[in-house]
Amino acid sequence: MLRSIPMPRQLSVGVLYTLLGAVCFGTTGTIQAFAPEGCQPLAVGTMRLVVGGLVMLLWVRCRSGFTHHVPWPKKATLTAAVGIIVFQILFFQSLVRTGVAVGTVIAIGFGPMAGGIIEYLLRGSVPSRSWFTATALALCGLVTLSIDDKATVDMTGVLMALGAGAGYALYAANSQTILADRSPQEMIAVLFTFGGIAMSPILFFYDISWMFSMRGFISIVLIGVIGTAMAYSFFATGLATLPLSSGLTLGLAEPLVAALFGILLLGEPCSFQTVMGICIIFSGMFVIARNPT
Repeated sequence: MLRSIPMPRQLSVGVLYTLLGAVCFGTTGTIQAFAPEGCQPLAVGTMRLVVGGLVMLLWVRCRSGFTHHVPWPKKATLTAAVGIIVFQILFFQSLVRTGVAVGTVIAIGFGPMAGGIIEYLLRGSVPSRSWFTATALALCGLVTLSIDDKATVDMTGVLMALGAGAGYALYAANSQTILADRSPQEMIAVLFTFGGIAMSPILFFYDISWMFSMRGFISIVLIGVIGTAMAYSFFATGLATLPLSSGLTLGLAEPLVAALFGILLLGEPCSFQTVMGICIIFSGMFVIARNPT
């Protein structure tokens, strides 16, 4: 089914929802900082999908239920689920090898580039000038935020981060096909439940006793509800009206929000370099928000 051309008001609403999703995504690092010691990134990633999928299943069930008169696009659904799983596995593994800052910059930063390429291959759509400008500004800002003279480059970790960014772009591209006939909540419920089931065997290889403490339980619930169910629901709602490349570029606000939360809530140091990076990213977000097409 061809997507109708969105009106300016729809585009503005799409920008708002996408940014709300990025804000929710940006909370995950702060929430994880309050989790008990010993929590493993892959276990957290798995539980994100499990809790997020269950929350959205309950939401859809309590609201209007699933749409039954339209068949699910099986190929797009399976490909989107694979993209989500690939992102979870490679992203958290890349953070172990490259560090949080570098891994996040590469994975999240590569998403818009991969999205622009996928959008061109699938739909023949060439990203707009504003996308190129906003993406360049946002990437410069992200690099400014993450530069560390003492950082070492692990090429395996870099490749994993690039694969994570490509996996997320693959999910985002196929989600637009699903959203043509389904609500964002239905899509998230199905994709994340499937992804959580597929990744659940990972939990047998880790000590997950920390999840049963009060801090561990609260952390998992918050990451599952805010950092997953709400984040992906808002983001998918925005993608329903925005070009893929523009939506993924707006998603670059995630590490910006994470940095702000770290400064304001965790007391992390705020250097001149950090302020410059934040301002550059804001300028990129302003460019794409004014002209998302």
